Amino acid sequence: MKLHLGATPKNEGARRLGRTIMSAYRGNVFAAAKSMRVAPGTLMRLVDGAIIPGEELAGDIGRATGGPGKGIERLDWQREARGGWFDPVDAGVQAAGNAARRVAA
Repeated sequence: MKLHLGATPKNEGARRLGRTIMSAYRGNVFAAAKSMRVAPGTLMRLVDGAIIPGEELAGDIGRATGGPGKGIERLDWQREARGGWFDPVDAGVQAAGNAARRVAA
C-alpha cells in the first residue's frame, strides 16, 4: 500500500512521520508498519491527522524514527506543522527543542 498525503499536514508529528515513510520506505506503508511494529491502518490515520497517539504509541514511533532528540517527539503530535510534507526538519528549531527538554529534565 502506497502512502497518500493530503494537501497539508495536520501537525508536526504527522508531517515528520509522512516524510519518514516517503523517504526511508519509499512510501510503502506495509514496510514502514513492519519496521515500526505498528498496524498499517494506524500509520495512515496518524499521517492523516485523524488520530493523535497516546504516550505508548508516541514513544514507539519516536524510538522507531531515531530515538530521543532525533526521532518524532511526543510533543510533535500537539504542535502545528512547521512546513510542508517534504520541507526539511529545521535544525535550529530541533536544537531549541532539545535544549528545552534538557532544561525541563
